[in-house]
Amino acid sequence: MRIPVLQKKVWFGLVVAAAIAGGSTAALLYNNKIANEPSATIQPTPTISPIPEQRVTIYWIESKEKRFVAVPMPVKTANTETALKTALATMMAEPTKQPGFYSAIPTGTKVLDFTIKDKNIQLNLSKEFTSGGGSASVIGRVVQVLYTSTSLDPDAKLFLSVEGKPLTYLGGEGLEIQQPITRKDFALEF
Repeated sequence: MRIPVLQKKVWFGLVVAAAIAGGSTAALLYNNKIANEPSATIQPTPTISPIPEQRVTIYWIESKEKRFVAVPMPVKTANTETALKTALATMMAEPTKQPGFYSAIPTGTKVLDFTIKDKNIQLNLSKEFTSGGGSASVIGRVVQVLYTSTSLDPDAKLFLSVEGKPLTYLGGEGLEIQQPITRKDFALEF
């Protein structure tokens, strides 16, 4: 009796089919064994509860006719002190991407310290915050810092310091800053 010679393609196909069949059989037997074991239990997949999002608002300045307006721009973030500090640092470091809006806060101003206790916010800024600008610029920077700092709690009180010293006057014309500062002290339009 003579054994027929098969082409390489046919042999390859037979080997692949045998491998697939063997693997499928092994998987079936393994799954059947696990399902029939009395100690086998299916564990539920743990769920991770999402961190609730909060909208921190960064305030930018817009020039409208003969006045200035602080314009809110919400940013999604976690409801934490860190989120507010990040929002302030972003406002001071990055120009807004919206045309027509700008920051009245002098370039180079940094958040040195930021803490919240009860309804009191302590904000300590670098000395650059006090440099340059006319009365509209000085008011604008206070409005930006005040409204952004209190965006999670509009009734909060802001205690503003520069290089660790409470701010009492700001700018060449000497805008008096009475501590604490609240939203009732400064309007969004000036």
